[in-house]
Amino acid sequence: MDTAAPRLDPRIVLGAGVLGGLLGIALAQSRLIAIACIIGAVGFTVVLTRPDLVLLAMMMALPWENKLHYPSASLSTVKGIGAAVMLAYVVSLITRRDRAIHLPLSIGITTALGIWVGISLIFSAHPSEGTQKLIRWGLFLIFFFLIVQLIEDRGQVVRAIRCFTASVGAAAIYALWLFLGGHSGFRASGPLEDPNDFGYLLACTTPLAAYLVAKDRGYRLIWSVTFMFIVGAMLATLSRGALVGIGTLFVWGIATRRVPVWAIFAGLGISLVVVGLAFTLWKPLVDEALHQKEHIAQNNTESREALWVAALELAERHPLAGVGPELFPRDSLPLLRNDPINLARSNVKRSVAHNSYLEILAENGAPALLLFLAYLATTWFLLRQTQLRARLAGDIDGRRLTTALQAGILIAIVSGTFLSEELSAPFWLLGGLAVVLARQSPQEPASASDKSRRTPLALPTSTT
Repeated sequence: MDTAAPRLDPRIVLGAGVLGGLLGIALAQSRLIAIACIIGAVGFTVVLTRPDLVLLAMMMALPWENKLHYPSASLSTVKGIGAAVMLAYVVSLITRRDRAIHLPLSIGITTALGIWVGISLIFSAHPSEGTQKLIRWGLFLIFFFLIVQLIEDRGQVVRAIRCFTASVGAAAIYALWLFLGGHSGFRASGPLEDPNDFGYLLACTTPLAAYLVAKDRGYRLIWSVTFMFIVGAMLATLSRGALVGIGTLFVWGIATRRVPVWAIFAGLGISLVVVGLAFTLWKPLVDEALHQKEHIAQNNTESREALWVAALELAERHPLAGVGPELFPRDSLPLLRNDPINLARSNVKRSVAHNSYLEILAENGAPALLLFLAYLATTWFLLRQTQLRARLAGDIDGRRLTTALQAGILIAIVSGTFLSEELSAPFWLLGGLAVVLARQSPQEPASASDKSRRTPLALPTSTT
């Protein structure tokens, strides 16, 4: 047996000595400074040694993005975390020679999409106005890239789903607290500014929460309560786009038999319980919210139609590079006809196309839209292939997990027809996790005694 003392890297010894000296000096000056230095050193160590944990922090921060505009909206906390993840990944490439660089087809598609968005900015009439949106495109494309590189197996996929769902659940609780307290108008929006954006996020997360209810038996009660809060907050947003996505999930689940009928009725039961509680305990508030929503519903429909027509006209005039990132509100205004909302709005910069695909087409051109659709098609194909391999291998948990991701991406795609959500977490998170699952081997089925103890193959899902 080798009893020689382990050899220490001189760089580690030097670094430890320097750090110890600095902490000693700080402690001599002030205890608070010393504590701050220790916290900073620990955080810096985590960033450099565990990029996967920093990525999880970014996932958990995204649902709270509008509450994390520090020090400013252009230099927000989420962007800072994204930069930290990228730095950590680069350091890990240098220090870990065994780390593989994964370059699936989806990476090529998203890279080409990012390049084309940059080209559309170069050829736009006002490039300076689109810089922030280009940065946002870069944030989510890099987010997708880092998911593919830093999440290595199914266990880490499930961990990512747990962290993201827990953060969304907390956001749902916060939104309901504001809504029921009368602090958010007549629609719940939570940590996001727009109730439609928040409803979209919640709708896309419901299948993930339902998967965790089936997956984590020891925490089933916690995830069930989280699921109820997410459903309740989604209903409180009064987002019709989100509800259309959930309705499409109904049809798909029944037609493909991916979601058992009993699970659909279970989801309906949960939704009815939430609605019943709302009308019992907060009836005046709910009645007022529905009245306000009904009052503006017709105007919303006419506004969307006008914006879609304007987007198509802009695409006809600028088919290749579009009008440029962030220029849809400016260039669409002269084309708006019969739009009772945006024509009366003083801050036209807030208007969006209310359609992810038409907004990409109008701002970035037909090639960008084709690349985005190719990315979605590739994601769906990967999930179908993973579903088939799991079925052939008898991998029940793999089938449940893949079904949850398919359900989430289906809601994202359908609801994206009524909302401009191309730069939100669901599209890129679900796509990245699909790529990771596709390169994993299915798990072997358990023994017969284990199978007898399993819950039936089912994915509880929201059916609001």
